[in-house]
Amino acid sequence: MKRKYLVISGIFAISTIAYILFILVATCGCVKKDERYEPVDDQYITRSDWSSDVKKAVNDLIKKNRDSENKYAVFDFDNTCSIFDIEEQLLVYQIQTMSFAMDPDEFKKAISTGLDMSDSDSYNWITDIFNAYYYLYERYGPFTPMGLKGDIQKEIQEDPQWLEFAAKTCSLYKNIGDFVSIDDAYTWILFLFAGMTDNEIYNLSYQSCKKFSELDTSEEIWKSPGSIPSLLGQVEYKWKSGVSVSKNIHELFEALDNFGIDVWICSASGMQQVLAAVDVFDLHRFCSGVLAMTLKKDKEGRYICEYDLENGRGYVSDGEKWIQHSLVNGAQTTGTGKITSISNAIAPLYGQEGPIAGFMDSTGDFNFCTEFKSLSLVVCFNRADRKITDGGGLIAEIAMYERDVLGYNLTSANKNGDTFYVLQGRDENGKRSLRNSNSTMRFGASEEKLFANEDNYAQLEEMTSLQLSVKEAIDKYSGLFMESYPGYHSR
Repeated sequence: MKRKYLVISGIFAISTIAYILFILVATCGCVKKDERYEPVDDQYITRSDWSSDVKKAVNDLIKKNRDSENKYAVFDFDNTCSIFDIEEQLLVYQIQTMSFAMDPDEFKKAISTGLDMSDSDSYNWITDIFNAYYYLYERYGPFTPMGLKGDIQKEIQEDPQWLEFAAKTCSLYKNIGDFVSIDDAYTWILFLFAGMTDNEIYNLSYQSCKKFSELDTSEEIWKSPGSIPSLLGQVEYKWKSGVSVSKNIHELFEALDNFGIDVWICSASGMQQVLAAVDVFDLHRFCSGVLAMTLKKDKEGRYICEYDLENGRGYVSDGEKWIQHSLVNGAQTTGTGKITSISNAIAPLYGQEGPIAGFMDSTGDFNFCTEFKSLSLVVCFNRADRKITDGGGLIAEIAMYERDVLGYNLTSANKNGDTFYVLQGRDENGKRSLRNSNSTMRFGASEEKLFANEDNYAQLEEMTSLQLSVKEAIDKYSGLFMESYPGYHSR
């Protein structure tokens, strides 16, 4: 079992002396480990469905750092630990079950928070969604966090107004970055849980993960009916059904944890959503803690439509249960906020040192996976749809550049002062899995893909012809998707 850095808050029925001893033991990392396996030929992860260069890089990392003090890795969750997005699947599940804790007026206030209602586009979206919710609430409500069951759930989904509500609510989330910033969009989706408690959100999230983990991947389309009068007209929402955490991730968490590298998650999904997913997929025994998105609560412990910057905290694990962390994140756990959150809530437990490894998939993870000088290794999980205007697309190119042009491995990259970037392919079909390739089999595709399109290949060719260093390449091309970037290894 991992070293436990449990800095916790709350009132516990223990003596002052016992409390002090507990904190000393926890923060010194002196908790005895369970019995663990010993690697054969320095193979700490062994599954054949890892990309070979990724497997070697991870094994080299663990060999280099095993049983060291104050070492940790940070994982994004959606499309990194998981294949597909738990927050987006939960949005679908919440609407399928109509699990809400708001009357129509409260719901309208929630979905319009942060939007400029004097803008005609925002007004049209909110009005159409509210009208559908009002109708459904009056006919089938009141709704509760437990959702509708059985025949009533089936009946409501056959009502054209439900399809109007489902298609437009999900489409607004998909497009809300056009009205507010992407970071604000990650907050907006949490407002749909206003009025719920931690336990109610956790239970809803748990059931969502359980349901979608058991399904093969399929593509679904919700299209609002043309027969319903509306301001927007018809809207179509296309989504993939199914979510998984592969056995590879379980093996990776266990290997890092067993050999002295603590595992943390820093996610742009909601706090209770991530905790539930970690539990569903049996990762909690190897996870030191989770930082994720947090809303403020009222006096009854119910969420309100305001992000909690002042007191938003993560959770730490004792191997069996989650305990709220005492260190405040101080930022949303999105984009540059992940840097702030890691620096405020994780690094102080490790002598202010940054992570030695990062695991990512997109622009939201780009900062924390490029700025820390402490990073020895970064694994990018290849969605194969990340263009040159996305951090995941650039890191995919950098991984190929380091390996095929610079001839790097973990040792030589680190010796040269660079993070070693590697690219892990996946298979999005069936129950979803990783594969022994840098390329990905997109859902329904007949051939694997390495990059999103020819622009990625052209950009890789350009950095090769210019003979750019890793720093020069990352600093140069990050301008395609970031207005302001502190720079590679800037902290």
